[in-house]
Amino acid sequence: MSLLASLKAHFMRYSPFPTPSPTTSTSYVDNFTKDDYLRYSRHMKRRVTFWGNHESSNTTPVPNSSPTVASNHSGDNKRGFGESFLTRPICVQSFELPGKPPALALSDSCGGVYLTSADGEVTEHILIKNSSASSVAVDEKNSIMYVSVMTAKGRSIHVFDMAKGNKKLDAIPCPKDPKIELSRTRWITVGPRGHLFMTSGDNIKSALWVYMRSRKAWKTLKESRKSRYQYLSVAEDQSEYKAVVLLTCDAANNRLLLFVVDSQLSLINEYDLSVTYHLNDYISSPASAIVDKQGHLLVLDYANGKVQILLSGEKGVRRLKEVTFADPLLPQQALGITVLGDYVYVACFHTHEVRCTRYLENGKFRQFHPQMALLDQTNPKPKA
Repeated sequence: MSLLASLKAHFMRYSPFPTPSPTTSTSYVDNFTKDDYLRYSRHMKRRVTFWGNHESSNTTPVPNSSPTVASNHSGDNKRGFGESFLTRPICVQSFELPGKPPALALSDSCGGVYLTSADGEVTEHILIKNSSASSVAVDEKNSIMYVSVMTAKGRSIHVFDMAKGNKKLDAIPCPKDPKIELSRTRWITVGPRGHLFMTSGDNIKSALWVYMRSRKAWKTLKESRKSRYQYLSVAEDQSEYKAVVLLTCDAANNRLLLFVVDSQLSLINEYDLSVTYHLNDYISSPASAIVDKQGHLLVLDYANGKVQILLSGEKGVRRLKEVTFADPLLPQQALGITVLGDYVYVACFHTHEVRCTRYLENGKFRQFHPQMALLDQTNPKPKA
């Protein structure tokens, strides 16, 4: 079940979320030793279960007695790439153009945009002179790439035709109202019908816009005070209504927000996922968030460097897990996040690289006990 499938009936009725069942959890054990794990096998000390059947007011808790996290196995360990050419990567975006293999677009605040394969091999470098590139979005159907750029003259969105050698088509000035500090990134995404959306915030004020091509002007969909909207992605395409559900992080208030935009490009509703799923207990500073094709919600926590995944479950039951990396991400070193196939990629500006790890196997969450791997290393199996 997708993240929003259980909420679909509510989106077009302008109704709030039903109140979820109380969340039952026990504390996490962050650092296990071998002795800890032996005790753990006799007495469970780490369990997190999320309940919330939004199709019915009556829910049945299903305890999760086996704590698991995603991790790399030795056979396909992807750690990262980009240290040799990236200066300060901000955003990473996966895309697939007609007739071409899946690829990645990486924005480098000091080096323009790099197009790479899934393994990090650079296929093209688009240098944007005298500017700082931040957010990047790709319109796969029309082979158009949008790049959020800041120059000495201000901020704008550069448009490139990927079908014609990434030829620059236009530079769209960013809106001046409502006024948001120029240093704050203008995060962009492309809707399923090619509409360009943008968000930004500076703790005093935030806004969500959509670009109206017929008028060559931006339309303000939402203005919020005492907030800081950061990152923007498409959470769901409601094609039957020609509507789209957008997902952003309110970094100032530790919230994950959904915005429902209808076919007339008007905001018709908004929801706070952090309240619905009690995410505030586990996520302290959301930097970016996406929904993958399986309906899982992935959130990068800027404060601790952890990637949390709210798994799509049956009958409205959802569980929060941690996606781990071979080399753990450090706090305050990463911003952008994307998924490609079974892998999740994170743009780490501090270490000048893109880090990746496998989190799915055959479309399902890759369950793995890092403590068991520790035991395997310390107590190898005897040879036959």
